[in-house]
Amino acid sequence: MKIAFAEIPRTGNRYIINDDTWFPEPELRRTAPVQAELVLNRKGEDRVEVQGVLHTGTRLVCDRCLVDYDFAVDVDFHLLLEIQPDENWNLKELECSEADLDTVLLTEPVVDLGDILRQQLYLSLPDKFICSPNCRGLCPHCGLDLNTGDCSCVAETKESPFAVLAMLNKK
Repeated sequence: MKIAFAEIPRTGNRYIINDDTWFPEPELRRTAPVQAELVLNRKGEDRVEVQGVLHTGTRLVCDRCLVDYDFAVDVDFHLLLEIQPDENWNLKELECSEADLDTVLLTEPVVDLGDILRQQLYLSLPDKFICSPNCRGLCPHCGLDLNTGDCSCVAETKESPFAVLAMLNKK
């Protein structure tokens, strides 16, 4: 859903979104219904403040053991959308302060709610997909999931390249 800046009253608008057409279905699999609430407030002719929450769930693949697991997405966000000024915008980018870190520069005065929700979904995903902190991963030799049991592979013990130095140190 796209909303022009001019359509947003000074008192603001509140949107409750249960529609999942914005969800990036080919890349991620949704496992819970989408519940999002966004409040848009105009802060002048070329600025809109967005406050929102997003709740849904997605299925991820563990990077260690390759097992599918469900990940709950619960995000609160606060953004400032601003039309990109024509001149000196590179200079403004260099002079950003901590308050400007959540400012999104736009080329046209339109708020794309689906795009904002999609971005917040991706930002909420972990850097490394791990099904649990205790995940043991796969055996590097036979490929057995070590979370389901131990394999019969013999653990290779590599001698350290510094073993010779350790022997010299003992003398």
